Amino acid sequence: MQLAAIIVSLVLTVVGVALITRAVAQIYRFVRLGQPVPAGSRTDDPKQRTITLVKEFLGHTRMNRWGIVGFAHWFVAIGFLTLPPTLLQAYGQLFQADWVLPIIGTFLPFEMYIEFIGLMTVVGIVTLMAIRLLNLPSRAGRKSRFAGSKAWQAYFVEYIILIIGLAILVLRGLEGAIHHVESYDAAYFVSYPLVLAFKGLSLSTLQTLIYFTAMIKIGTSLIWMITVSLNTNMGVAWHRFLGFPNIWFKRNADGDVALGALQPMTSGGKEIDWEDPAEDAVFGVSQVEQFSWKGILDFSTCTECGR
Repeated sequence: MQLAAIIVSLVLTVVGVALITRAVAQIYRFVRLGQPVPAGSRTDDPKQRTITLVKEFLGHTRMNRWGIVGFAHWFVAIGFLTLPPTLLQAYGQLFQADWVLPIIGTFLPFEMYIEFIGLMTVVGIVTLMAIRLLNLPSRAGRKSRFAGSKAWQAYFVEYIILIIGLAILVLRGLEGAIHHVESYDAAYFVSYPLVLAFKGLSLSTLQTLIYFTAMIKIGTSLIWMITVSLNTNMGVAWHRFLGFPNIWFKRNADGDVALGALQPMTSGGKEIDWEDPAEDAVFGVSQVEQFSWKGILDFSTCTECGR
């Protein structure tokens, strides 16, 4: 089992990394097709832009207007950012079942954080899945916000997140059992029932289960990576990456909404002189590449446009 888990995980890793690298390059080239914006209009006050980015992400200031949807999405988003250390742990467990991350692996606050976020990621994604199923276009027709969307992409992402969240909790239970947790331990305050369930298993069985579950966790993550890499218009997945630069490059550095008077019309990043326009000035947009690069980044980030 161990050898199979290692081979499957490493092969998927090589393929996934190669494809995600290619996909990032494709998106970068696509965004660069856009027209330039007036100099400094999207990069002024970098400190404030960074503060706005942190505030909008951690505070989920837009999503929280949706009530329970925003609350559930916050935990899923934080769970996504928590994935790297849990993935690294899983890679180590492929080679040594009782391996833990150096320094932080046995740090109680970190372990409790993983337990809590693992649980809330599962709760959050199940909540979002239920909301989607209760608002299917087949029920509400055009009133459904999911009308016209590519449903398979949403279902795919949701079930991937659910599997990864469950794998984190199962691995925590197996870790507790293989490390001989004999009584309740705050480090396993969520997964302790699983620790008890696995407690009576032999060492070889625990090792096999850890190899298998680590492979499932890594493999599921990489199948997601491969799929989104082959679908660069999959906004429901790519917004997890593109949302950060999209927020940072907002029109207003303080995060204020971009409403009000229309901005001056520009061509090639320069304001058009209506009294003496340049001969090559382009008025409006008739082709995708005539949008600004920020506009194309918006299209690539939006979960609606990405459908």
